[in-house]
Amino acid sequence: MPFFISPLDINTLIYTLTIDGAVSIPLLTESARQALQQEAESFHYEPEVETIGGGDRIVRTEYSSCNQFPDAGLYPDFKQAFQDLMDQACNGLVEYPFTTPLQFTELVLQRYLPGQLGITPHRDSLRAINLIALVNLSGQAEFYRCDDRQGSNAVQLDTTPGNVIFLRAPGFLNTSVRPFHFVTNIQSTRYSLGLRQRQGVTVTS
Repeated sequence: MPFFISPLDINTLIYTLTIDGAVSIPLLTESARQALQQEAESFHYEPEVETIGGGDRIVRTEYSSCNQFPDAGLYPDFKQAFQDLMDQACNGLVEYPFTTPLQFTELVLQRYLPGQLGITPHRDSLRAINLIALVNLSGQAEFYRCDDRQGSNAVQLDTTPGNVIFLRAPGFLNTSVRPFHFVTNIQSTRYSLGLRQRQGVTVTS
């Protein structure tokens, strides 16, 4: 099954991430999106309803997540295909954009139900390095990049199913920038798949 509609324009991706910190790109074929969505509905999800931090650093979450996947099958195949896509794109660059080799080590599915809070403005963990990719599989919700925990200067990114939202992370162009972002206004059940590289974690074959 072809997962992607075309090769990734890595130069445009790097330029936009440098300026804006986040970008949404149409990337998945419809057949791949439907297959990933159908399988996502069969997994077990744990609720993530909590308040993290305190004072002016509070983050509130209301969604469910799944990080347990079969060792073989559609999701491991997609993870490898996405890694190959990024590797092939970076091979054509004169200067490699990441401090350490990009190697996605973590898959997490998130399910947002209509009416749930989603997640308030936050930054990803410092342990998530180089690049974060959030694959929109289904549903209608709003995703914003912003300047702070108050959601200042929020810019909406396209969450059309099949689009991938990329966020820069520490290690991108030798910087430690982590964009604030949030998910809100869940109108229909949303599934998204996050691919991250965790610092200190390696992939074993």
